[in-house]
Amino acid sequence: MHKLSISFDTVKNIIDDSHSILLSTHENPDCDGLGSEIAIYYYLKSIGKDCKVINCTEMSSKYKFIDPEDIIQVYSPDHDDWLKKIDLAIIFDIGNYTRLRQIHSLIINCKNKVSIDHHLSVKNSFFNHEIIDVDAPATGYIVWDFLNDLNPESLNNNFVANALYSAIITDTGSFRYSNTNPKTHLIAASLLEKGVHPNEVYQNIYENRTKSQIRLLAHVIDKIEYRCKGELAYVILFESDFQACNSNLSENEGMADFIRSIEGVEISFVVTQIGEEKYKISFRSRRKYIINDIAEQFSGGGHALASGATVTTKDPENLVSQIISSLKERIKNVN
Repeated sequence: MHKLSISFDTVKNIIDDSHSILLSTHENPDCDGLGSEIAIYYYLKSIGKDCKVINCTEMSSKYKFIDPEDIIQVYSPDHDDWLKKIDLAIIFDIGNYTRLRQIHSLIINCKNKVSIDHHLSVKNSFFNHEIIDVDAPATGYIVWDFLNDLNPESLNNNFVANALYSAIITDTGSFRYSNTNPKTHLIAASLLEKGVHPNEVYQNIYENRTKSQIRLLAHVIDKIEYRCKGELAYVILFESDFQACNSNLSENEGMADFIRSIEGVEISFVVTQIGEEKYKISFRSRRKYIINDIAEQFSGGGHALASGATVTTKDPENLVSQIISSLKERIKNVN
């Protein structure tokens, strides 16, 4: 097991000694980050802590079902005074702390900053405490371990169980990905015993596509390019592509997985414009090729078969060419 962690007891002691606690996750949050912060929020509230969940960007509408009490807030300058006085920040599923956007600079002087993650943090991380297990299939899996070890009664809360189940099924691709291990199913079973309805979770996440998302998917299908005898497939999406489909960035989630599902495709990647001269790269691989070291070439990282990076460039076409060159070399060397 590849772990870089302080103990759960150490984190509990830090929590016990703290008064105002921020919970947050990365920009354009996915269900793993959201579910993890929701679960810890209800635990902290149950022990009388002043805590808030504040994210730097809005969540996708399809995930709102895991937050029925609207505890998740989106950052605004109105939060500045409170953020500057917190003595603990717990950040989930972040990988790279810059993905906190403006929240990062506001909490840089916070006494204790804890990362709970299944991705290795970037070098020169600003966290002074970390619970990291890169073998865990989801951050929600680690959070379940934490609560089950230190406060198992908190898992009886239906909001907590629903949030953690949702975190785990999304980051394991509904238990289809290679990161799914036997314990994953045991955790899922325990959450079902707490009252989670898997059909409702699945319908909310996977059977609730908007018309604009379907337009974007059709657009992506038209734009897919193939290389290396069809083993490599990719697409690049600009702001103009989203505008043409009346879509948004959150509706691009899962596109790299979709492209990888095409017959014969072993590696997929999607380059998405997320700002002026700023691009997000999502890499996916079946099993034949390891790709997280390719992501590292672009100052990113992640898991062996699912990784990503964020790059600033004035020349996205050249960026795509560099990615293709690296992946072609990987395919050539393996074959």
